[in-house]
Amino acid sequence: MLSFKEQNCNITLREGIEEYNSYLMANGKEILTELSDSSIVMDHDATHVIFGLDTSLEEESLLDSWVLWCSSFELKYLMSYSKQPEIKDLYKKLLREVGVFKFIKLFFSVFPTKLRIIFKHKRIMKKKWPFKFPKEYLDKKICDLREEYGIVILKDEDKGFKKLNWSGSIRN
Repeated sequence: MLSFKEQNCNITLREGIEEYNSYLMANGKEILTELSDSSIVMDHDATHVIFGLDTSLEEESLLDSWVLWCSSFELKYLMSYSKQPEIKDLYKKLLREVGVFKFIKLFFSVFPTKLRIIFKHKRIMKKKWPFKFPKEYLDKKICDLREEYGIVILKDEDKGFKKLNWSGSIRN
């Protein structure tokens, strides 16, 4: 299991992002490259780590709720993530393979958990996570950052959904 998926993870944010990227590479996934003059990919990857979520479609959907409701961001900067060529290609592949119906089904399966994030976890946070975080956070322990922001990650048993199996899934 990924160590950053534990609430009291004792590694630094930098180590968590490295673990996240190693996990992707070990499972044959591509590591996105930054657009010029931007840290959008690292900022996005850090949200996976700080909120303790993997890259399944369901947990990506949960991450959207964490980011939109529990993070501070500039919309223009946040939207620049979708301009990544790899992300555009992934969206096309997903739509072709999974289809609209399965996306709607996926949304309804994670909806109760999204509401829990919005109405429970957001309320217990001390302050919003900065999507474009200060780079000195890279050398802080994840558990300390979670404590500072009041982030309580979701336990697997709290998620209550079955993950969709598609060709881009990581099976472990």
